[in-house]
Formats: sequence, C-alpha cells, structure tokens
Amino acid sequence: MTILETEARGAVLVARFNNPSANNAMSLELENAIRSICQETEDNSSIRALVLTGGNDRSFCAGGDFNEVARLSGRAAVEAIIDRWIDFYSTILEVTKPTVAAVGGYAVGLGFQVALCCDWRVGSPETKLLMWELKQGLACTIGGYMLESFVNRAAMSDIIYRCESIPIQWAVDHKLLHEVVDSANLVEGAIARAQILGKFPEITFRRTKESVNQRFVAGLREIAMVAKEAHVAGFGAKAAEQHFKSVLGD
Repeated sequence: MTILETEARGAVLVARFNNPSANNAMSLELENAIRSICQETEDNSSIRALVLTGGNDRSFCAGGDFNEVARLSGRAAVEAIIDRWIDFYSTILEVTKPTVAAVGGYAVGLGFQVALCCDWRVGSPETKLLMWELKQGLACTIGGYMLESFVNRAAMSDIIYRCESIPIQWAVDHKLLHEVVDSANLVEGAIARAQILGKFPEITFRRTKESVNQRFVAGLREIAMVAKEAHVAGFGAKAAEQHFKSVLGD
C-alpha cells in the first residue's frame, strides 16, 4: 500500500494521505512522502498547485503517530523530533506554488498544524479542528505560536486551553478555514480553488508568498528551543504516559 497516493488533475497535483490508520496519523514514512511531493511540486514546471488531503471519507490527520512518539526517551531524541517537525512545517511553507489543504474529519495537533502551513484550507461541516495537546499531557508551544499568528492571543488561549473542537463558523470567520463545502465534494472543492490560484502569474505569486511566509518560518525556528525544553520536561515527567497507553492499548 502506498502511504501517499498522488493524482494529477491538470496542473494541480493531488496528494492523498493513506496511512493504514483511519485517522491518518502522521508517521515518519508519511511525513517523508509529503516532503518528497513538496519538492516535486517545486521542481516540476508543469505543476502549478498542490492539494494535500486525507480524502473525502477519511480524516485529514489526527496528529503524530503515537507508536513513534511514545518511544521517545531522553533529551536528544525529543530535541531531534522537534527539529524534524519544524523542518517539516518549513518544507510545506517554502513551497512557492499554491498549496491547498482539503481538511476532512479530524485535524488534530500536528495535523492541524500541517493544515495551517497551507495557503488555503477547505473544510466540511464535519471537520474537527483541535489543539488538545495540553489535555493529553503534551506541550502545545508550536501550536500556540501558529494559532497566535493566525488569530489574536485571547482566541489562541481559548483554543489550546479549552482543548475542544473549534466551531466551524468561528473557524471560517477567523480564516482557519477559508471555505466549507459538502464532505462529498471536499477534494473537488480544494482542486477547484487550487486551479484558481494556480492560474495567477507565477513570479508575483511566488515572490509574495516568499515574503509573507518568511516571518512565519523564522518564528517557528526561533521557538524551537522553547518547544524543546517544554517537551523534554513533559516527557521527563511522563505527563502523556496514560494517554499513550490509552491510544496504543497498552
């Protein structure tokens, strides 16, 4: 089974997450496949836009793969995975062509953050956006930074401390989702938007995107040390141990 299924729709490349997990957990294998498709999008002149999705009938991504995260032990391992995640987000943000996320089902934690790295987000009435890390004993430093960059500090605090699904209309009003379509048409809606963006003059789109994303990427890299210390402390205290056991059935 291919972990990332791709399809060319004219000048739009559609990449569908295909983790065996129904909720499309972000494994290292899937992460690396997305990195590769971002590079292909950048290098292939016939591709004008990229759609990232879990499909119409599966979740976008319900967070990191706990089979991998639960095994983290020691400062070096925790720091390495923070560096990896920030580099992963930067890879998506640095694609100079339009990127559209078709966000169905759950987009939780890391999955929500991947969606926020895209230029445009299409959701459905069933979309569930959550940053629930604190409830599960995980630090939410990177998610907090991303959300505060999109919404105001008070709204960010409400999202990360409430740990509940964000109401769809609120998400649209605050541009966490740019548009909402019927779940059966989610991917088609994202492709349609990608086709519109892909027709913009390439040079001006690229230069504008590089400019507006530059500060966001720099902020991610600046927060790396804070994120590392927060996660080292959390893993050292085994704050998320019960959550991992519950998810993994141990």
